[in-house]
Amino acid sequence: MIAPFLVPLIVALLAFAALWPLSVWRRDVSIADVAWGPGFLVQVALAAALVPEIGDRAGLILGVVGVWSLRLGYVLLRRRVREGHEDPRYVSMRASWGPAFWWKSLFVVFCLQAVVQWAITVGAITGIVVLDQDPGVVAWFGCGIAVAGLALEVIADEQLDRFKARQGNATALMTSGLRAHVRHPNYLGEIIFWVGVGMIVLEGGSVFGLMPPILVLIFLTKVSGAPLLDERLAETRPEYAAYRARVPGFVPALRSSQRGSQ
Repeated sequence: MIAPFLVPLIVALLAFAALWPLSVWRRDVSIADVAWGPGFLVQVALAAALVPEIGDRAGLILGVVGVWSLRLGYVLLRRRVREGHEDPRYVSMRASWGPAFWWKSLFVVFCLQAVVQWAITVGAITGIVVLDQDPGVVAWFGCGIAVAGLALEVIADEQLDRFKARQGNATALMTSGLRAHVRHPNYLGEIIFWVGVGMIVLEGGSVFGLMPPILVLIFLTKVSGAPLLDERLAETRPEYAAYRARVPGFVPALRSSQRGSQ
């Protein structure tokens, strides 16, 4: 049964590629980020539509991934409209790549995001296509973990939005709330979310359930998440070096968090 895996990849590539000319016209590659979240729901929904029938486990996966993806899409779209300019990550890439950025962005930004999105979703698709058993204790526990991760993301994003609105200063550094305990609570929430999804899949006997949390962990801690954000904040916030030295990135430390909240 190849179609439920192959079709979502093809659709993702076509969708991101279709956004590329608009990004060139508007000189704004951030459009790719707006499609990032909802694309996960599209992929799992396509997989579900391509199988004869789905069980309760598939419904559970569709539910948690759907809520997570729609919320993320809304948050990124609202943030892009509010900020009114291209994400600083892409501004830096545009400056370093020069005139070739417009065509390189098709492959390095749009097509790459489509492939990464699909690779993360493969584990969830496996749970929809292959596994038809009723979810048991582990799956429901995984659902709870996923909801907890989603809640952590919601709280972290809301705290940051309120802080920015209150400060009215784009260069202010937030070190209170969840960020008094970890520097990247929203990334931590995303990792926890995919651990939960992986548990739902793993209970049914598919090792592909390990793919989403492992890939998300690697990308957020080693590739495009925390490393890029740490670098940008260190360049734009003079106090970030001291904050980074005392507050861990992902795993809360009681002593660090107490000093960071003062």
